[in-house]
Amino acid sequence: MNPSLLFSIANALTVVAWMVLILSPNQNKVIPYLRILVSGFFLGGLYILSLSLGFGKAEGNFSSLESVRSLFMNDEFLLAGWVHYLAFDLFLGTWEAEDGKMNGIHRLVLVPIHGLTFYYGPVGLVLYFLVRGFQTRRVGF
Repeated sequence: MNPSLLFSIANALTVVAWMVLILSPNQNKVIPYLRILVSGFFLGGLYILSLSLGFGKAEGNFSSLESVRSLFMNDEFLLAGWVHYLAFDLFLGTWEAEDGKMNGIHRLVLVPIHGLTFYYGPVGLVLYFLVRGFQTRRVGF
């Protein structure tokens, strides 16, 4: 397996999934497919495959920044790390869309939040919580 090719495929599919999430006229119908099939099975499966292919080939661990850097010198583990971001950010985006609808947040307000979630995960999440708090006048769940 070529990690560079898998990286390109994962990125392309994820961009398409985000576009579907943002542009779909009926998000309720597409969210389960994006969450389960794309984020879960495809990206989750690619994550497992990448870890499996890299297992035993890399030095490093998660005990220090230097050890993580060493671990990610291996292309398979680097790919797994990137796919981890893609999968969880897409999952988070589908949650924001569902939760936003339940809390009366207009879809157009969610577009920049989704963009930030896609590119900078936690930044989008923090902005979403701020918007939701402003919209609902409550903090928390």
